[in-house]
Amino acid sequence: MPLSLDQATALEHVGDTLYIGFNDDLARVSFPRLKTISGALIVESNPALKELHLPALESVGRYLHVHDCLVLAELLAPKLRSVGGELSLVACPRLTTVRVGVASQPVTAIRLEVRDCGAPLLPGLHARVGG
Repeated sequence: MPLSLDQATALEHVGDTLYIGFNDDLARVSFPRLKTISGALIVESNPALKELHLPALESVGRYLHVHDCLVLAELLAPKLRSVGGELSLVACPRLTTVRVGVASQPVTAIRLEVRDCGAPLLPGLHARVGG
C-alpha cells in the first residue's frame, strides 16, 4: 500500500537535518509550511516516491540531496532561494517536472549537480552557483 508523508502540515522549521530514506512504500512527501532547514535535506532511495512538494521552503543551511528515487516525477520548491552547500539531483530517471526557484530569483548554491535525471535539461530548475 502506498504511503504518504503529508500530515506534518504545521512543520515550519527543522533545526538540523531532515532525512527521508529507504522507504519502500512512500509515494508522496509534502511539507506545505516548511520554510527553513538549518542542516541538510536528504531524500534518497525511496523507490516508490513520485512527488516531493516543498512549496514554502526558502532555505537549506547545508545541502539538499535527492538521490536514487527511481520513479520521482515531480519536485516542487518554488520559493527556495538558498542552499548553503550543494544542490544535488542524482539518479532520478523519471524526474521531468522541477520547479526550484524562479527565473527572477534563482536559488543560490555553492555547487550544483544534476545527473541521470529524466530530462537532460530541467527548465524549471533556476539556480546560480557560487556563494
